[in-house]
Amino acid sequence: MRYRPFGRSGLALSTIGLRLSFDKLNKNRALLQKLIVSAMENGINTYSFDTCDVGFLKCAAEAFSVVERKLLFISLTAHEPHQSPSEDTYALAGLKDRLRGAVKETGLHWIDLLFFGQPGAGALPEASLNFLKSLQRSKMLRYLGAMAETEDLAAVIKTGKFDVVKTSFDIDSSWDKRRQIDFAVTRDMNVIATDFFPSMYRNAEDVVPKEARRGFFGFSKAKNPLAGAGTHAFLHQTADWTPEQLCLGYALSQPSMSCILIDAESPEHLESLAGVPERHLPSSVPAQIEMARFNEQPRTG
Repeated sequence: MRYRPFGRSGLALSTIGLRLSFDKLNKNRALLQKLIVSAMENGINTYSFDTCDVGFLKCAAEAFSVVERKLLFISLTAHEPHQSPSEDTYALAGLKDRLRGAVKETGLHWIDLLFFGQPGAGALPEASLNFLKSLQRSKMLRYLGAMAETEDLAAVIKTGKFDVVKTSFDIDSSWDKRRQIDFAVTRDMNVIATDFFPSMYRNAEDVVPKEARRGFFGFSKAKNPLAGAGTHAFLHQTADWTPEQLCLGYALSQPSMSCILIDAESPEHLESLAGVPERHLPSSVPAQIEMARFNEQPRTG
C-alpha cells in the first residue's frame, strides 16, 4: 500500500480507503469485520462510515482493536443514511446525541473526520458549529468535511468551514469538476474521492461492439478487434486488468486526491483492489480515456 500526506497535518492516509455502508453491512456484521481485517492486512488505514450508529460502530471497533487507534483514520457521517442532510438534521440537539454516542460508547475514542452533506453543509446552525469547535478543542473531533458535487463545490469551499471535501471522481469527470478540485487544493483543503467506477461501463456488452468481442471463454477471435477503438471498450480489453482496477488506477494517478474510497463486496474483492496502488497503469490507458471522453457523449458530473 502507498500513502499520501493529509495536507499539512503530518498524517498520512493510505491511497485507497474503505467505505463501509450501514445499509449493506448492518445485517451482516461478520462481513463488516472481515472487510476491516482484510483492509488492515493490506495496509489500509483510512475508513469511512456513512453513519453514527452506535451498534454498527461498536462492531467495527472490535475489529479495529488489534491495532493502535492512532494508526487509523476514521470518518463518520453526521446524518444517518435515511436522513436528508438538511439544516434541521444538523440542529444541535440531534447532532449532539449522535456524536456523544459515536465518541463515548463505540470504543473509537475520537472521530478523525466528520462529514456533512448537501444542502445542510452550506447552512450549519451556528450553535451546532460552536459545538463542533468545542469537540475539536477537546480532541474528540479532528476535522470537518463536506460532501458535494460539481454544482455545490465552489460554495462549500468558499465557506472556509471545512478541512476536507468528499466528491465523486471517475474517468468521465468534467473539466469543471477538476477545476473545482484544484480550487479546493489551493484553499488548503484535502480531497477524498468516491464512486470512481461508472456503472455504465461495468458490463462488457454495454461498451464493447459485438464484432470486437471474443467468443465464450476467449477461445474464438474477435471479427474486428479494432471495432471499439476510441470508446470505453478498452476497459474490458486490457490484459491483466479488470475495468474496475483500470478506473481505480486512473483515479489514483490524480495527485490532487488524498485518498480514493472503495466499496468492497468481499475480502477477495478488496484484495484485488488493494494491489492497484502498487501497479503501474498501462501507458496507453490515459490516452484511451481522453479519446473516449471526446468521442462519446460528455457527462456533466
